[in-house]
Amino acid sequence: MSTRIPPPNLTIELPEGFQAAGLHCGLKSDSARDLGLLLAGEPAPVAAMFTQNALLGAHIPVCKDHLQRSNYMARAILVNSRNANCATGEQGIRDAITCCRELAERIGCAEEHVLMASTGPIGAPLPTQKIVSHLDQLLEQASSSGGMDFAQAIMTTDTHPKAARVTANSAANGPATTKPACITGFTKGSGMIHPNMATMLGFLMTDAAGGKDLAGELRALAARSFHRTTVDGDTSPNDSLFLWANGKRATNTRDCEPQLLEVASNLARQLAADGEGASRLMTIEVRGARNEDEASQVGRVIATSPLVKTAVAGRDPNWGRILSAAGRSGVPFATDSARVWVGATEVFTRGVPHPDREVIASKHLQEQECIVLGIDLGTGTAAADIWTCDLTADYIHINADYRS
Repeated sequence: MSTRIPPPNLTIELPEGFQAAGLHCGLKSDSARDLGLLLAGEPAPVAAMFTQNALLGAHIPVCKDHLQRSNYMARAILVNSRNANCATGEQGIRDAITCCRELAERIGCAEEHVLMASTGPIGAPLPTQKIVSHLDQLLEQASSSGGMDFAQAIMTTDTHPKAARVTANSAANGPATTKPACITGFTKGSGMIHPNMATMLGFLMTDAAGGKDLAGELRALAARSFHRTTVDGDTSPNDSLFLWANGKRATNTRDCEPQLLEVASNLARQLAADGEGASRLMTIEVRGARNEDEASQVGRVIATSPLVKTAVAGRDPNWGRILSAAGRSGVPFATDSARVWVGATEVFTRGVPHPDREVIASKHLQEQECIVLGIDLGTGTAAADIWTCDLTADYIHINADYRS
């Protein structure tokens, strides 16, 4: 797979009934976009998931309150970058409410139909006036072709915007004459990525109708996509994921589940590929587990192991680190029954290492940008893939200089 998406000057189609925009309002020191908007023609069903971190960005309690008051309906989602509005006390919450209220007045909807998300450095007051003073311009620019502007506006240390889109197949949409539903997604994140709900910020939009349990669908979707990606094992206090379905098409999100998963998994891989300082996208393949949860657990432990990640950065097919990480995952298996591979090369088979194959395995690490590490636990038939990246010296430099 490619680790990159089309250049940001290209457009990405939005589902019918949605618009997007992104512009520079002065939060970033350069002229880069830092304020984004997703807009529906009318309030539409939305589900959301938020971080399990005890430290919460101010937008999270505001969103939870608005979602309850609106019966989980939203007309707009406003997003700012370069400021997390986190650890800012009651003032931070008031600032987020002000932004929502000001936007609601401009589009003629109830305050609770506007949601907000913030991302960036923790601890600085939200420059509310800069945001509010640009809302009119943001609305003027909102269009069905504004998706990539939005994707750029929500970036922090990302090296490129992240977006994905698919259309549902005809079987999911009834008669062949029915226009297929569209699913478009955006995400941002490069560091502080180890989701315990979703990802740093993620937005899934579709013109299919929301199912009866849209929140349950989102939880299941996240478990098989965003929850399977990690960069550094550090969960953000601002993690937020939204699934927004406006019902413009004659199908529902339950029927579009494979396509929703395709978009979500694509975005999750893009997060891992763009990890801070990364030179390799790593897919951790776990096979032969007793159940999918155990396979995911083993994969996440391998994916967050600094020893495994630095071995990949050094192009060293150190299978012992893979096996050792799996061994401390808390999932029982007999190491003498396990198999380990790097790329297509098996380097450990049921207690027997294959040192003569390590040259071929190392070549895979050296020549491929998307590399595979795998383990078969030999305890069952369940499987899971986890996505991560290698750990290089650039990760240290990026984070040491993050606020300066």
